[in-house]
Amino acid sequence: MSTRRNFFNVLGLAAGVATGGVVAAAAVLPDSEKQKAIKDIQDAGYNGKLTLGTEYGVQHHTPGQIFPHYQFVPGTRKNVQVTLSVGPDGKLYLNQNGKWARIVTE
Repeated sequence: MSTRRNFFNVLGLAAGVATGGVVAAAAVLPDSEKQKAIKDIQDAGYNGKLTLGTEYGVQHHTPGQIFPHYQFVPGTRKNVQVTLSVGPDGKLYLNQNGKWARIVTE
């Protein structure tokens, strides 16, 4: 009886993994409409894009000043940014680390 339960548990797990694999494959496959929209966004330059950015790194206080002045320790400063844009298809796109992707909201 215990063996039969384990079999169905493994079967359910395998079905979930197979379904997840199909969904992941569908998300990775290139969509020609999406690729055309990304090309159009790239060709538009900086027109109509929202860019957010910040800096990360280890900071230290410069001693001897009345008002604290923080500076990054050399070699630890990192600037990061993301860009949002509306594509010609009316969908929202996000640029992370130089790669555009469509944001799925449903």
